[in-house]
Amino acid sequence: MSRPQLLAQRIATFLQKRNAAYCETCLIERLLVASRAAMRAALEADCLAVRVGVCADCKSRKQVVTHRAGRLAA
Repeated sequence: MSRPQLLAQRIATFLQKRNAAYCETCLIERLLVASRAAMRAALEADCLAVRVGVCADCKSRKQVVTHRAGRLAA
């Protein structure tokens, strides 16, 4: 499994457990992801969706990352 796939699986599992959507900034902070490039590559995985919503941390309405139901990175 490639690094972006592993990261996507970790993010998807976190989002699924929390059943919440976070903006990219808060998600990076929560997961301690050091590389924004790795985050961008992970967002291309089928198990994640990017949409406009309310971030669970900062409560701002902006683009958020959420787990796409029914899909988990393999």
